[in-house]
Parts: sequence; structure tokens; C-alpha cells
Amino acid sequence: MSGSKMKRALTLGGAGVALAGASLLAASPALAATTVVAWTHADVHAGPARGERVVSYVNANYSYAGLCWLEGDLVNDKGISNRNWVRLQLNSGGIGYVSAVYLKGDDKGNVRNHC
Repeated sequence: MSGSKMKRALTLGGAGVALAGASLLAASPALAATTVVAWTHADVHAGPARGERVVSYVNANYSYAGLCWLEGDLVNDKGISNRNWVRLQLNSGGIGYVSAVYLKGDDKGNVRNHC
């Protein structure tokens, strides 16, 4: 195969691989929400920081849809310290963040997906 034909074949083959990869990504299901349960009443903020606007709240022993977790402000409350916050799907349709300190389970409120 000549050099130009080889280059064209590699280019076309690479494009095919890229398209196949893109279609696999598009077909991947979204990560499922995890049910999280609050152990006490706590504020839900617009971002993973105590200084962010309060957009909602969680109540003890109620469940919520935890989408993912990420690190944010350190929260110290009732002898527990943690930097992990859980992104919640709010009933109003938006999202909010609650410190994992206020959720039952592990240090991420049992949410496995990282944001």
C-alpha cells in the first residue's frame, strides 16, 4: 500500500473508532441515584459549602435521591467531621448539596458515584 493510501486508511479507521466510541458513550446509561437517609434535620445548600444559599432541608429518617458526592467545606457537628457533600435531586426539580455528616451510612452517605 502506498504512503498516501495507508494514511487515508488509518485516518478513516481512526474516525470509525472515534464514532464507535462516541456511540458507546451516548448509549451508556446515566448513573443511578442512591437512596440516602438523613439521621437529623439539616440544611441543603446551593453548593457544597455552609456559606452557600440554603435551598431546602432534609429531615430525620426521610429518604432522598443522592446523585453523587464531592469534597467541599469541612463540616463539624455532634462530634463528626467530614468534607464530603452529597448532591441531592430536590423534589422541586433542582439540585442541592447536604453534608454527608447528616446522612446515615458511611462518610459519603453510602453514595458510590463521585461527581
